[in-house]
Amino acid sequence: MARRSRTTRFAWRWRRNPLRRRSDLVEAWIGLVTVLLICTVPLVGWWAGQSADRALTRVARVQRSERSLVPATVVPASAARGARTAPGAERAVGRQADPAGEEVLRWTAPDGTSRSGKVPLDLEVWHGTRLLLWTDHQGGLVAPPLDHATATAHAALAGVTTAGVAAGALLLARQLLLWRLTQRRMESWDRAWARFGQDWGRAGAGG
Repeated sequence: MARRSRTTRFAWRWRRNPLRRRSDLVEAWIGLVTVLLICTVPLVGWWAGQSADRALTRVARVQRSERSLVPATVVPASAARGARTAPGAERAVGRQADPAGEEVLRWTAPDGTSRSGKVPLDLEVWHGTRLLLWTDHQGGLVAPPLDHATATAHAALAGVTTAGVAAGALLLARQLLLWRLTQRRMESWDRAWARFGQDWGRAGAGG
């Protein structure tokens, strides 16, 4: 019985009856369109995630083609005092690096020239006992290229975020439309009261 009552309350706006106003029908259409659009939100999120994944995959491919792993060695402290910082290393670490988290390394650039400079520990790559650094074609230090796991995580986050924003925008638009519809309904009632309120309580007057 309760389920039938809820169905009746939901469907009465779609049936012709003398109590149904135009605003009731508009409200019903707003609700139906909102439900249909909400059902497409997962598809929007999937599309956004796939688009982000393709873009990040291209970025990772370009970065891997422009960066190389080169072997490096730690410069002893005595030699490090007189070592000249390579232009590439200075440009990569600049003044933002923490001196306590750096050590002086020497590496060979892809063009065969020898470079040395202070390198942040987070730029060091260890393969077993081998110390490696990521460099560009000129031998300057660069961050590691984007890896597959990070790209996938960022793509998934983009999809979820897009889906959430789309759902929020739909619900906000629905609330704004319903608010405006309620305002117009109240204005209609005010006009009706203004027309009939003058004769309120005066039925049969002058008879």
